[in-house]
Amino acid sequence: MSTRAINVVIPDAGPLISLAKGGHLDLLLLFSPEVRILIADVVDHEVTRFADKYPDAAVIARFIAENAPRVHVEKTELGATLIAAMQLWDTYQSASPEKKSILEHAAGLKTESPPRNGGEAAILGLAREITHTHKENVILVLSEDRRFLSAAIGLTQTHVLSTQAFLEGLSKLGKISIDDVWSDIETNREGVNSDSVDEPVPAEETDWLSPINDGGRP
Repeated sequence: MSTRAINVVIPDAGPLISLAKGGHLDLLLLFSPEVRILIADVVDHEVTRFADKYPDAAVIARFIAENAPRVHVEKTELGATLIAAMQLWDTYQSASPEKKSILEHAAGLKTESPPRNGGEAAILGLAREITHTHKENVILVLSEDRRFLSAAIGLTQTHVLSTQAFLEGLSKLGKISIDDVWSDIETNREGVNSDSVDEPVPAEETDWLSPINDGGRP
């Protein structure tokens, strides 16, 4: 059985936040320049919408802007709807009690029910679209969501990798000291998911290590 190398990386919100908080977002740039790094529009909105309030959100926004077009925000089928829901929720959160009451009656919003799982749904949709239209692409989904990592998503051409496994792989290649990098992340992100998941494409041999640059860190 031949081994196919990944050529598209889709990071979930979790790894983007963890790497940004730890000061190691540049590790994504260790992939060879021909490897596209696509961020679903919903994930982009989720992790950058408070860039004026949170340093990690500002770091992610700057990383995306400075590394375009190699790092690209991709529109998804669910994107506009999910982003609108998050924007409405943010409006609700900052509203006066009177306006909150109006929104609760008009839109059914409740304080305990923010929009959830939009990023995962957008990633799955984006992976399916790429699989359907570009059959030569092998997709690496980098995630920290336990449900996503544990689910047999069954998408052809999709290799699922956790942040911990990503760092373990880079450490084996001599690119980083995993103890140092993971310590930076844990210090700045309490409760980060440390599960090590490296799940190849179903029924195929897929390789995400070979597209890593031969040189040092970017």
